[in-house]
Amino acid sequence: MPIIKFEREGRSIEVPKGANLRKAALKAGINVYKGINQFLNCQGHGLCGTCRVEIIQGDKNVNSKTPKEEWVLKGKFLIAHKVNPNLRLSCQVKVEDDIVVLTMPNYEIDKEETKERIKIFAVATFFGLLFLAGLALIVFDFLGKI
Repeated sequence: MPIIKFEREGRSIEVPKGANLRKAALKAGINVYKGINQFLNCQGHGLCGTCRVEIIQGDKNVNSKTPKEEWVLKGKFLIAHKVNPNLRLSCQVKVEDDIVVLTMPNYEIDKEETKERIKIFAVATFFGLLFLAGLALIVFDFLGKI
């Protein structure tokens, strides 16, 4: 049976082959969440990105990262993150053999990508507001003729 070593906690646990990393950690009393995210998270559906871990050793001993997981790790809205190749969502990891894991790893903001996202958001907001203002003028004009 595979062994998961949690570097930060200094603990190791034995799990069945194919075990979900998040479920195994929580069952063993090991927290994979920072702060309030222990209460506010997606419960293992791979949507929130709060259960990030870094696979320090044995990255070939887990399943591959999916495009959805990559997208969540990169950052879903305005703030983009730099994605270390060994950064994973613990809720999406199936353990096939021994691994060493770092819970709650630090990650960097991708400043250039974030700037681009903010620019796109600003332009979209401007044109959206322009459209709504035009629509409001048309509606008020129509109401004035009734």
